[in-house]
Amino acid sequence: MDYVLLIHASESHFDNMTEAEQGELFAGHGAFTKELLATGRGSSGAALMPCATATCLRVRNGKTTLTDGPFAETKEQLGGYYGFSTDDIDEALTMASKIPDAAYGSIEVRPTPTFGGAPPYPPTAKKPEDATKEYLLLIYEDESRWASMPEAERNAIFGRYFAVSAEMRKAGVFIDGSALSSTREAKTARLRDGKRVVSDGPFAETKEQLGGYYRIWARDLDHAVQFAKQIPAAESGTIEIRPIMDTSAFE
Repeated sequence: MDYVLLIHASESHFDNMTEAEQGELFAGHGAFTKELLATGRGSSGAALMPCATATCLRVRNGKTTLTDGPFAETKEQLGGYYGFSTDDIDEALTMASKIPDAAYGSIEVRPTPTFGGAPPYPPTAKKPEDATKEYLLLIYEDESRWASMPEAERNAIFGRYFAVSAEMRKAGVFIDGSALSSTREAKTARLRDGKRVVSDGPFAETKEQLGGYYRIWARDLDHAVQFAKQIPAAESGTIEIRPIMDTSAFE
């Protein structure tokens, strides 16, 4: 089973840290990343720029609306993620509790489903030379509408997702992407006074739930928007476009 470890932490807490404390936090992430990759079962991860840099995209009746700011206002903001593969949920939770932000934030552990019937994707083309920025396209949608949706309609929407994924690969902008299992399968891990605390369910209760993501290369925000508009959930939910943070200076 593949899991995504979603890091929710207070941006204001980070802003109030001293430079030394911020450096120590990034060093902790560096150490965790090495441990994760050493297992041979870690996959891509990223830190995100502050939620103030987010752009939310919605498509209604063919009209695109862009708003500044994140999808939802919360006390803790989505700040990054790691991927991890294991057949033991407790191992995933143990790994999540080692992420430095678990000591003052929350780590949401979400399984990623596998879909049968996906067509073979074309090879990913070489990244365009003018695509120098990375963006995470976060897909928020009401989970409950899927439960009552006819199977033929669900299959048609999945077909559109497969087509968007194929186009991203052909354009050379695709880096990573995955659907997430229902929030009913989520667990949230926190580390308090050195003790791991695990609760069932997602980090936050919202009308629209995080259901998946794409990580892409783009020239700029406008270029990222062109791909975000093609994601089916843009017509019924919200696509939050967040720049990836360049952490190379801390490695």
